[in-house]
Amino acid sequence: MLLCAILSDTLNLLGPTTTDWDRLMVAVLAEIATVDDIQYLASQQFKAKSRELAHMSAVDLVNGDQKSFSFAASGFKGEVGFGVVETTDDDIIMDRASELLPEMVACKKEKSYDCLFLAVVNIVKLRSKLLICGPTELALAKDAFGGGLMEDCTVMDLGGRVSRKKDYIPVLTRTIKNGWTKPSGVHRGPSQVELSELGHLEVDPVDPYGNVKRTGSVLQGKKGISFSLKEGEKAGDAEESNEDAPTID
Repeated sequence: MLLCAILSDTLNLLGPTTTDWDRLMVAVLAEIATVDDIQYLASQQFKAKSRELAHMSAVDLVNGDQKSFSFAASGFKGEVGFGVVETTDDDIIMDRASELLPEMVACKKEKSYDCLFLAVVNIVKLRSKLLICGPTELALAKDAFGGGLMEDCTVMDLGGRVSRKKDYIPVLTRTIKNGWTKPSGVHRGPSQVELSELGHLEVDPVDPYGNVKRTGSVLQGKKGISFSLKEGEKAGDAEESNEDAPTID
């Protein structure tokens, strides 16, 4: 179990957080557990984890591996939530972006975050993509990571960044401490989402995996949200592809 934990935490000793102690302990534990093929063990472990993710609800994916970070810089004071989903097949998760983005907006409102990100990491190719649920997140991500944007600016390619501890949070922290400010006058659309409009969470009674789902939310069934922070526009001149789709700055 300890061997599997180290392989998971270090992405099979390939992640940026891997230390010499990790490599030593993997060698020692493999000897004790009589594991002849560490690569095979890691691949089977990652495949099993990815199969489990495929059955998880949007609520569980957004909240499952999420951490909160507090900032008190000169230009920004607030909470930033950052979730991570690690999988061997990121397309399976990215194909559910239309479910994940509304849930991110709901989670952000419920937890009073100023920003919320969700990184989807391919643990085989060691690459990741960032889901962006609002114009504030888009502005911060562009300044911090500068990756290529797609899907109406709701997805950013983060390249080889795969670690929240080493690759994501230090870059965000540096950007904020260097004077990043939250965009002013961000367009929130005609719908002002209130907590009472986000429905409630419940265990899906027909789901054999017992996943938690959100019911009764005004965000459900809405079309994808798109934002534009084009060159030359004010930071707050974000636009929505669907006027009925509520957003939160």
